[in-house]
Amino acid sequence: MSSAHGAQPAGERLESPLTRLAPEVKVVALVAFLVAVALTPPQRPWAFAAHAAVVLTVAVVALVPLRTLATRLVFEIPVLALAATYAAFGRAPRVEVLAGLTLSRPGLVVAFGVLAKATIGVVAVSVVAASTTATELVRGLARLRVPTWFCDLVALSARQVEVLRAEAARVRLAAELRGGPGRIDTWRAVARSLGTLFVQGAARAERLATSVAVRSGGGDGPLVLAPAGGAASPVATSRQWAVASVPALLAAAALLAGVLR
Repeated sequence: MSSAHGAQPAGERLESPLTRLAPEVKVVALVAFLVAVALTPPQRPWAFAAHAAVVLTVAVVALVPLRTLATRLVFEIPVLALAATYAAFGRAPRVEVLAGLTLSRPGLVVAFGVLAKATIGVVAVSVVAASTTATELVRGLARLRVPTWFCDLVALSARQVEVLRAEAARVRLAAELRGGPGRIDTWRAVARSLGTLFVQGAARAERLATSVAVRSGGGDGPLVLAPAGGAASPVATSRQWAVASVPALLAAAALLAGVLR
């Protein structure tokens, strides 16, 4: 993520009230919120409106730029294709939306639920990611007694994504500095470099995995991304747990209202 585009660089976080929460608190609160959203029936659009209001309020409190959230919605493209499949090939009855074009009424309901859950989930994850560094995430998972191998997997993935992002940016900059006559030529040069970048990334990931195995020596400690002397993550308190549980409780209330109604 580039700060020039309204987002923080990889490995950094936005300074906001959400950053003062312990990482394990944010992880548990996020999972609880996502579970409530996932269990909400697609026939209750007002419940999804309540979920959206909750997550957008948290995004405002976390000072996450709207442009950052909008760019993350690109991950919904596969979900959009799935929703379109539900609407186009769902069972009867069907409803005519355009001249000669009919869609499945039950399929439209399912498609709405899929898109709503995906959108709310992407925004929620983006908000937490913007206020939590990879190092803090690994520490939070370790405090939650998550298996060490999973913590190492998260740490390696975060580092690999950061390295690949930086290398991709350098490849694109080099293509532009070579004097490509147009945007299409620039992207063509970037595309030609992706194969090499992938091979280099795979080799680097293997070296990192070997480094972790040697460094840990079979111990129980997870991989630490931050250099020694870095700022410690906040420690969870009862107040933090209470505050972080509010979005999940509101989502659970909307879920129960939707189920019982």
